[in-house]
Amino acid sequence: MRKGMIPQKTVYLQASYTIEAALLLPLFLFAIMKGLLLGIDCYQDVCIVAESMQLLERIEPTDWIWKMQLTQKGVDLIHEHTVSEKSKE
Repeated sequence: MRKGMIPQKTVYLQASYTIEAALLLPLFLFAIMKGLLLGIDCYQDVCIVAESMQLLERIEPTDWIWKMQLTQKGVDLIHEHTVSEKSKE
């Protein structure tokens, strides 16, 4: 043997270890990927809600209520005329 060379020990594994690894590794990878996809879905949902909140902040609340009241008065007026016309017949 040459000077400075270290004899290497060979390590043998049982075949069952490689089979277990072949079965468990895809399961671990699937679990990790599923978690990442869940995180991405949550991120997209938060982005959509954030856009909705920005839209709601731009709408003037009193102006919106005022328009809804006017719309309700218009619907009541139309409904009142429709009911009275039908009752006359």
